[in-house]
Amino acid sequence: MNTHKTPSANLHRGGCCCAGKSSVSAEARDIRSVSDTSLPLHRLQVQGASCGGCVKSIEQTLKSVAGVSEVSMDLVTGIASVIGVVEPKNLTDALDRVGFPATLIR
Repeated sequence: MNTHKTPSANLHRGGCCCAGKSSVSAEARDIRSVSDTSLPLHRLQVQGASCGGCVKSIEQTLKSVAGVSEVSMDLVTGIASVIGVVEPKNLTDALDRVGFPATLIR
């Protein structure tokens, strides 16, 4: 799903297809304020996101994981918030596959 033009299409190797262009930086939002839900909230520190295209790719990847209800990625902090009944390892594995290593924030 990573559409970056890098030597390996499956690995994000630092820098972005739009490096040098102004990044999209939205104000951080609390996903819980958007959704009134009792589903678990998982927060991930994601590496390598440098533009709005990266954020879109990360959000789409996480939304494709079974059990995920909502996703929000903050480019400025590099934190992805995921609501859903899902194993955190499934989230990090999905992001690894598209070239954005991530770790669970406890």
